Amino acid sequence: MSKPARTLYAVLIAAVLCLQIFTNASGQVFDAKIEIGAASRATVSGRFIRTDELRSPRNLSFEGRGTGMDHPAARITNLALLDSTGHNLNFRKLIDGEYLADRDVAAWRLEMDLAPLKDRAAGANASWISGERGLLMAADLLPVNARFGKIQFELPGGWELHGPNSDDGNVRDDVFAIGKGWDRTGAGSGPTLLINGKWHFTSAEAAEMAEEIYFSHRDLFKGDVPNSRVILSNFPVTTPPGNWEAETRGKTIIVMSSDMPFKTQSLQRLHEQLRHEIFHLWIPNDVNLTGNYDWFYEGFALYQSLKLAVGVNRIRFEDFLDTLSRAHTIDSAGSQRVSLIQASAARFAGANTQVYARGMLVAFLCDLALLSKSKGKRSVETLLRELYTKHRKGAAPADGNTIVLTLLRSNPELVPIVDKYITGVDNIEWTAELAAAGIKDEDGGPITSLRVTDKPRGRQKTLLDKLGYNNWRRLTPKSK
Repeated sequence: MSKPARTLYAVLIAAVLCLQIFTNASGQVFDAKIEIGAASRATVSGRFIRTDELRSPRNLSFEGRGTGMDHPAARITNLALLDSTGHNLNFRKLIDGEYLADRDVAAWRLEMDLAPLKDRAAGANASWISGERGLLMAADLLPVNARFGKIQFELPGGWELHGPNSDDGNVRDDVFAIGKGWDRTGAGSGPTLLINGKWHFTSAEAAEMAEEIYFSHRDLFKGDVPNSRVILSNFPVTTPPGNWEAETRGKTIIVMSSDMPFKTQSLQRLHEQLRHEIFHLWIPNDVNLTGNYDWFYEGFALYQSLKLAVGVNRIRFEDFLDTLSRAHTIDSAGSQRVSLIQASAARFAGANTQVYARGMLVAFLCDLALLSKSKGKRSVETLLRELYTKHRKGAAPADGNTIVLTLLRSNPELVPIVDKYITGVDNIEWTAELAAAGIKDEDGGPITSLRVTDKPRGRQKTLLDKLGYNNWRRLTPKSK
């Protein structure tokens, strides 16, 4: 980019000042600059801030996984690694995104093509620029070991920068909305909404919905996630109606969607998206748990989203059962079963469906067992609240699978569920559990079809009520 052209650019700063010195294992302190040029290209340059505690690395790594793409780093071109005097270093490429220099790397410079990828799934998971709008994700623009520092932006004239309100100094989860047409709507003490594109609903309606769902989850977890926000945009590539992808990074929820044909459908779909993703602001993003325990935080998020939808009369109880029926049908059809622990480890290598479907079924079974044993006093919400309270940010780091399994096993009624369906590979046989709640499978064949029994009895009625079966009655006006 020539010097005259730079006069058309505004320099914008995203201030993320480092709060303390961290070890190399935790990540390097850095300064970086991201310049957006023509044809959706970005130039990223940066330097590591060397201290007595931190030495500059010899290896440079970039994000190694991305939904909708083979490898995020495959978009990198013209990479240069520099020493402390600004001279180029010799280096070799090990694989996409992995580079090894012959001496310490003090700085780097690269170009990246940010044109939207053809796979629409990448829209919520990777940086892109389309026309006069875009999303920039620090995780795929900066080296993996660049974690704590500040980023300076240089954008085309007239473009705006909407950055996150970082409060821990770690920029890896930061997402920046850039360009024109972004409408920023405050939602009281709930998430801020950034919306772009054409929708059947207004930004005020979307913000109100986000706030209501946020408050429901806040009541569940008994804790706030301040400075959270929702970024809602149409896909950057042409997409048929009814499609969506979502991602929650740190305190930022990204929803990429093509609108539905009618307003009622559009609002219903948005509610579905937000119920699930806002859950993730608490688990896993606000707990200090590590490892691949996706089966828990994805499966239980899906189930809790269903319960909330019934609770606020967004869906009928029949829809609740139909969703569980489809999940059971999918899970039962698998020919090669692996444990949920194994499925989570291989989630992005073909096991994603098992993680979601069986994870949700396990959450449902846990809910039934807890409600039945405690006569309605304990539920899956009790487990979620306990996990969050004990392991929210600030607690010592711990392995997610170990913590969750220990929590579940501390309830004797949940031990068989853990042994058979989480660490084990048994097919889910739930006839007795369903019968206790007044639910039966009407089909009995390969297609599961759950329905409430014709005349549920006393204990069955109690369990059904706790699941939301009679929730619609609370909104029915009493006749005079």
